[in-house]
Amino acid sequence: MRLIAYTGKGGVGKSVISSVTGLRSAQLGYRTLVMSSDPSHTLSDVFEVPVGGDETRVNENLWVVHIDPVEEGMKHYATLMDYVVELFKARDVDETIAYELANFPGSTGAAALLKAFEYQSKGTFQVIVMDMVPSGEALRLLYMPFLISRFSRRIMRLISPAARLGKMIEPMTGIPAPTSEIIDKQVELLEMMDKVRGMLINFETTSLRLVMNPDNFSIANAKRTYMQSSLYGVNTDLAIINKLMPQEVQDPYFKKWKEIQRIYTNQVKADLAPLPVKTVPLYAEELQGMEGLKRAAQDLFGDEDPTKVYHQGQPLKLVQKENGLEMIVAAKLAKKEGLQVERIGDELIVHLKTESGNVKILTPLPAITFKYSLKGAKLINGNLHVMFGE
Repeated sequence: MRLIAYTGKGGVGKSVISSVTGLRSAQLGYRTLVMSSDPSHTLSDVFEVPVGGDETRVNENLWVVHIDPVEEGMKHYATLMDYVVELFKARDVDETIAYELANFPGSTGAAALLKAFEYQSKGTFQVIVMDMVPSGEALRLLYMPFLISRFSRRIMRLISPAARLGKMIEPMTGIPAPTSEIIDKQVELLEMMDKVRGMLINFETTSLRLVMNPDNFSIANAKRTYMQSSLYGVNTDLAIINKLMPQEVQDPYFKKWKEIQRIYTNQVKADLAPLPVKTVPLYAEELQGMEGLKRAAQDLFGDEDPTKVYHQGQPLKLVQKENGLEMIVAAKLAKKEGLQVERIGDELIVHLKTESGNVKILTPLPAITFKYSLKGAKLINGNLHVMFGE
């Protein structure tokens, strides 16, 4: 199954671009699903049909669905959450606060990725196009499978001894013992999150795509996303500049805007090279309904297959050295000034300075690095080289 995830700053047109991609994919004969977890239900507006939690067929080979992340989250986390709440309540934490503490950040958003994995497992669709939440949240979702996996392992280490002792320890400790259902659900969640992460970092099947408008704010946002996704190990294969003023607009009022947009477009293409960059014009009216989407699909993709992998960046690379190891990850757009790295357990925290601002990235370390110490890092030709040694 091909998974294409669109992200970008709020309001840049992710829902429309996702819908256009889904429509073109369906036109080529692929069974395609456009999936969104946006609470504003924008897919209903784009396709002009009611879209809910069940897959709705809107055209030949094309279905759309709106995922309720809270509902999905409760389906996967409810049993575990209830047990964690009981642990807090055993320590006299108010129940309302206990549920807030147990609902670890991003769990509802990660449920959308679990849903995508569920579709992949069933094999119902050949292509899934995800209209993701805005970039800041999306980046946390990219890391969430690993985070939940680590969280799960830690909880397992805590509750497994209690499970072995069972009800015997409750009178002595006042801590509720986990049931076999909780243990089973925890193991199931752990295995699923490992598989979700594997799905996300598969360069052959999964691509992140950036949507931006020709303005400084959304372009800066897209550049940060591009760099961070590389460090998370997710392949970005295409960037799209949406809502460009058409050449036929000759009104003097828009002359300055057109020139600014031209400069921004050329700069984006230069900064993101060799990542392909496509453009979509600003239409005279909102893109809604099949006819508008078909027009935009032709403008954006022409005769191309939008499901192809447009570009594969260099994934994380490990080079064995005589007395250690060198980890190389893409960090284009980063500057040498202000580069700092620190290691906390099995995670690497990278502090980078870019033209768009300072960026802090938390990324998991490969298991092979555990036997070495962190020695330092440097930027070479757009790549971050992190050295480990004895």
